[in-house]
Amino acid sequence: MKNLKLVGTLAIIGATICYGLVPSLSFMAFDTGLVSETILFNKFLYASIIMWAYIFIKKLPFKLVREQFVPMIVVVLAYAGIAITLYLAFENISGSLATIIEFTFPAMVIAVEMVRGREPVRAVKIIAVALSMAGLCLVVWSPDMEIKIIGVIWALLCAVCYVFYTIGLAHDSLKGVNSFVTAGYVMVTSAVINFVRCFFSDAPLFSQGGDQLFFVLMLALVNAFLAIMLFCLGVKLIGPTNASIINTAEPVCACVFGYFLVGDAITTTMIIGGMLVVIAVLLCNLPDKSTRLGDA
Repeated sequence: MKNLKLVGTLAIIGATICYGLVPSLSFMAFDTGLVSETILFNKFLYASIIMWAYIFIKKLPFKLVREQFVPMIVVVLAYAGIAITLYLAFENISGSLATIIEFTFPAMVIAVEMVRGREPVRAVKIIAVALSMAGLCLVVWSPDMEIKIIGVIWALLCAVCYVFYTIGLAHDSLKGVNSFVTAGYVMVTSAVINFVRCFFSDAPLFSQGGDQLFFVLMLALVNAFLAIMLFCLGVKLIGPTNASIINTAEPVCACVFGYFLVGDAITTTMIIGGMLVVIAVLLCNLPDKSTRLGDA
């Protein structure tokens, strides 16, 4: 049992590192001359091929019933929105800053669910929302850095898309759909949408040269496939609550990788604000008194 918990914990840590690498890998891809439309189309195209090969090899059931169509449409469109708005944010602000702003989405989900009456109004949840918003203000307000407001807006829209994505995934009708199958539908839809974006923006459909191909393959394998595989494995072994708590390290990983790999500037107010956001996410993931850690 202890070995299984250790494997599950290491799997979630691995997934968190994979997700934390996304901003740095993306900026290195930009340095090779790739544009966001091409990166996203290639990333999701290659990831779709790998994921659906896995689905067919494992013979996972992938057909949807009628009541699952609308929630799945919300999920796939919301995820495509996450990817597009995040990369639009990358074009205007650092990956570290965008990731911290993006990670305000758990507090947004809590706030929306409390308004809808689906989440009990608890002091700890209200504190989490307040800390998240305070952290956001500190991250955005940085006298030592010039920050483009449009980049902040795109990052906030990315967080909003995450809210729709998270609520869509929690829909009762999708609970019986295998997570890899959901990921497969998400990736195919994102590939199609970014193919259309390439067409209308006259961006190249495919990468050119070995350097560009290397980075899109890394993003497809590390972010879109390996991270999902590791996260699903970890959730099965240690439960969603423990997995979510460990995953709060993602913005920290993004900042560390951004600083060492692409030279992102990190200010004191960013560090303090980022810590508040991470604390808020931890509070959002605290189990209710009736829920034990590790319950699936």
